[in-house]
Amino acid sequence: MKKAISQLLGGNMLSKVLGLLREILMAKFFGTGDINGAYRIAQTGTLVPINFMTSDSLNSAFIPLYKKYLTENEFRASTFKLCMFLFFAVISLLIFFVLFFLSDYWVGIMAPGINGNAREMTNELFKIMAICCPFYLCSGLINYISMAHGDYKPMSMRASIQNVGMLLGVVAAWYYNNYLLLAWGFTGSYIAFSMWAVLRARKERILNLPERFDMAEVKQVMNSFWITLRPLLLLPLILQGNITLERALASLISIDVVSALDYARFITETVTFILSVPIAFAGLPIWSSQSPEIVREKVTVIYNWLALLSMNMSFFIFVYAKDIVILLFMRGEFNSHSVAVTTDIIQGMCIGLWAQVIGYIFIKALSAHLNNKQVLIVMIVALLGNALVNLATFKVWGAFGLGMGNSIYGLVMFVCSAWYLKIAKDLIPAAMRIAPGLIIYSGFILVLGHVVTEPSSVLIRLLVDGSLFVTFAILWAMLFPIYRNGIKGIFIKKGLR
Repeated sequence: MKKAISQLLGGNMLSKVLGLLREILMAKFFGTGDINGAYRIAQTGTLVPINFMTSDSLNSAFIPLYKKYLTENEFRASTFKLCMFLFFAVISLLIFFVLFFLSDYWVGIMAPGINGNAREMTNELFKIMAICCPFYLCSGLINYISMAHGDYKPMSMRASIQNVGMLLGVVAAWYYNNYLLLAWGFTGSYIAFSMWAVLRARKERILNLPERFDMAEVKQVMNSFWITLRPLLLLPLILQGNITLERALASLISIDVVSALDYARFITETVTFILSVPIAFAGLPIWSSQSPEIVREKVTVIYNWLALLSMNMSFFIFVYAKDIVILLFMRGEFNSHSVAVTTDIIQGMCIGLWAQVIGYIFIKALSAHLNNKQVLIVMIVALLGNALVNLATFKVWGAFGLGMGNSIYGLVMFVCSAWYLKIAKDLIPAAMRIAPGLIIYSGFILVLGHVVTEPSSVLIRLLVDGSLFVTFAILWAMLFPIYRNGIKGIFIKKGLR
């Protein structure tokens, strides 16, 4: 599991560096205006139906079942693999035709608040991005098959290759003054990635198909898959519906909020990608072969350390959100209004960011033992909470309300999944250790903020504030034996006594 986590973490880190560079250039060249807004709407509109097929629901159903077939009956596993490729091929072509020929109708659903030039640009970008559908879905399935075989390289490289393509698209669109190249950067990245993923999978001999076609086996594997997936089938529909609603409400606030939402999400999702995604995807195939008791014990240990990291990171981003946004994005077309809107969204998201990071791993722990009905209940309640908060607050709180909806989603997912895992009571001590430290540090900020003169340079301010906060967080954590002994144990293992 450590090797898998390191592969995924390494890929995620590279992806985030490339993604940061892409967002910096996007902010500089296009700000939060019509081109950026149209691009974000078209990208989300393309990914909504695609992600319905490549969502966590599908991999949570596919990977454990395929892994089970690999250990029991290789012919059944290869038959299952063939059926899934055929299924994905049909669905991907259907999605392509719908997005390409009904793009204007889809734009009206995704962004009812835009019109005129922005709507026309979105429509054109949609058609180009629709071309990526078969390649995206094919590579997604290969990722799941590779993970089941213990190869996490394609999964770790997918986002990095995507960001390289999109980065090239941003530079080309600015240099040639042609916004359509933004869409070609996205589409081209998935064409390239799918070709690489197929060649790698063939080399590793994990795409071997059955030597004969047995209808009885086909019926058996697809029936088992349907039974496993059925409790989760509603989940991607609600998830992608929630994303569509969020984007639509953003367009009703202003076109700037549409782009600001993605800038804010890039920052908060970086925390999730670094802290929880590697653990969750590495743990899914391993936890599925372990007893629920062992999984609960391991997840609780992970939580104790992840809570320390995620709660401190969420707090720091919330307090210093404006400086972070200024440092990363405020240049060129990204003005003070863009900073204010993006900061509002980030602060709303950070209230429950730590819970979303931890809850994501809890959901994967439930999925590992095919507790998909429980996963469905947790996600439905969390997503409905998100949607209701967004609808209730977007007119009053504007951009901050969209961020708060995301926080409610994380908090509900965290509490409900912990309850189903039967570890809810075990989570309270860690929170009680960390929260008082954050309250005390908040007091320091309120008192010292009127006394200490902050540097004029935003970079120096963040370095100073970050150094002080990290020092305080470490010293506070060392007050508790669980963290003190854990750090000591790491040094002893490394021979650094």
